[in-house]
Amino acid sequence: MKQNPIRALAFRITFAVWLGALATVQAATNILDFNTDPVPTGLYTEPGGQSAEWIPQGGSGGGTNNGFLVVTRAANGQSGQLVFKDLEAGLVVKAFKFECDLRIGGGTDRPADGFSVNYASFDDPATTAGGQFSGTDNEPAPSGLAEEGTQTGLAIGFDTWQSDPILGVQDVVGLSVRVDGALIAQFPVPIRQGNTFLPTMPNPPNQGTQYTYDEVPYRNLATNDANYRFALQTGARNTTDDLNGDGVVDATDVDTEQPASTDPTYALWWKNLAWERFTSELTEDGHVIITWKGQEITPVGGLATSFTPRPGRIILAGRTGGAREMHQVDNIKLVTIPADTLVIGPATGNPLGFKITVIDSGPAIANTNTIVLKLNNVTVTPTSVSQTNGVTTIAYTASPSSPLPPGSSNQVSLTLRDTRGVLATGNRSFVVGAYQTIPGSFAVPASSVDTNKSGFLMRPYQTVAAQPNDLNWTEEQLNGLHGPNIADTSGATNGVPGGASSGYYTRDTVLNFDVGTGAGNFQAAGGFTDEAFPGIPGPIPPGTDTTANSTEEVVTWLYLPAAGAYTMGVNSDDGFKVTTGNNPKDLFALNLGQFNGGRGASDTLFTFLIN
Repeated sequence: MKQNPIRALAFRITFAVWLGALATVQAATNILDFNTDPVPTGLYTEPGGQSAEWIPQGGSGGGTNNGFLVVTRAANGQSGQLVFKDLEAGLVVKAFKFECDLRIGGGTDRPADGFSVNYASFDDPATTAGGQFSGTDNEPAPSGLAEEGTQTGLAIGFDTWQSDPILGVQDVVGLSVRVDGALIAQFPVPIRQGNTFLPTMPNPPNQGTQYTYDEVPYRNLATNDANYRFALQTGARNTTDDLNGDGVVDATDVDTEQPASTDPTYALWWKNLAWERFTSELTEDGHVIITWKGQEITPVGGLATSFTPRPGRIILAGRTGGAREMHQVDNIKLVTIPADTLVIGPATGNPLGFKITVIDSGPAIANTNTIVLKLNNVTVTPTSVSQTNGVTTIAYTASPSSPLPPGSSNQVSLTLRDTRGVLATGNRSFVVGAYQTIPGSFAVPASSVDTNKSGFLMRPYQTVAAQPNDLNWTEEQLNGLHGPNIADTSGATNGVPGGASSGYYTRDTVLNFDVGTGAGNFQAAGGFTDEAFPGIPGPIPPGTDTTANSTEEVVTWLYLPAAGAYTMGVNSDDGFKVTTGNNPKDLFALNLGQFNGGRGASDTLFTFLIN
């Protein structure tokens, strides 16, 4: 294949700190009652949150020796993430039923933020790291939004705070169902069968009679309230005890944060809360059946999904922010049915093709010599086929001159046999995400760039004027429109070609900065110590935040050896923008990816094509 003479591109980044034998398929049952401390047994790990805790008394059975797990207590800024060990010894699960008792509430009048119950793929990023959940339009995956659920597998969210839209679909207070990160349905408050908000329906308040959404009257309802069964919380807040310890019971007590479990008043926050049974069943034909407080809330026969069999892990995760509620779990029961044939997984695509996986199951082992692959009903030859630990990955990449359009829905058909000759067939689909195409005219000859000097040029800019977490404001700031630059530029002695003769620091290693303790994907434990941003802070006036209202402009050349599709990612707190062009500093330069707004340290991935 003839390659275009792409050699080097100029880039600019701005950061604003701100699941036997063929005839034998048996179900397996696991029961976890938490009546003894699960921590020494290694039952679960906590890769992304340290708010989870085992409490030895007060579980759903009553009496003594009756423990339970706390995902988060009713205090601000909690993050709990429990990844349970492989309960099925690596079996590929094709159907399961998950049950548990839940106790929710005891927080603020407007509770937040929620939690999720997940059966995630065995290799989901949330099995090993925090901040790896599905997201919203403003906080895309991977995010810290635990209530949105995992990026793979089946995720059921208890979302108690209305967040930003999800691909334009309004996030609502209620239950949500995602499969492999894609939103399938929401069940808004009041939660009852028939009240289903599908992504194809209008957003509230324009839904007409298609569904009802009215969450305010259903917050923190008492267990004897006529509408209690339609609510997310499992009881009312405590208004009759001295929760703040001032010796008086008054209106201020109910808004007191729940103390640590060592405090003698700890249990008062769930005084009015009941334990309620939650069940989620995945049938062999991919339907999900959910019950909450004794009522089935999914449509009759279940909610149809695209879930495909896989080995997986149970993940419970929740969080609170400036508003709060407790999330507690007890008496987990998991019944699984293993697959007995090859399992064809989902297809994941990009502008030039896709990957699809096949998972071996017991005696069913993939015979890669029998693969027949089609894209949009046209037979194609796999570009690569690899096998690792019982997983066969099949990839197809087309010519860069014939990309798939952004937003296009594409169909993949795969047939193959196992080593016994048993046929497996799967039809999968994928949607190509948004991407930018970089023209060849942006390339420059390699001889025009000193490839012996890898690194970046970085220009810090800080102002007394408050940064509103807005990229347009940031561009103006860099152009001096919001006050003089008070960053420390004493070591910024370098310039940029065709631009300023100075004002830039030279950076010849990775970009891994933080204004406080370690954050993001690269931290000291992995050999990447966070550093201070070059030039930040500057000589800040008294009483001013020393690191706020600051921006870093980063300029570099990027060597891309061949035409094709590339994916980049930025972890930022708060916003960023990546541009490229003949002059990447041009305000009209090609925008490859951005996050515009405020957030905690989170990833944004974006794809671009060089043809």
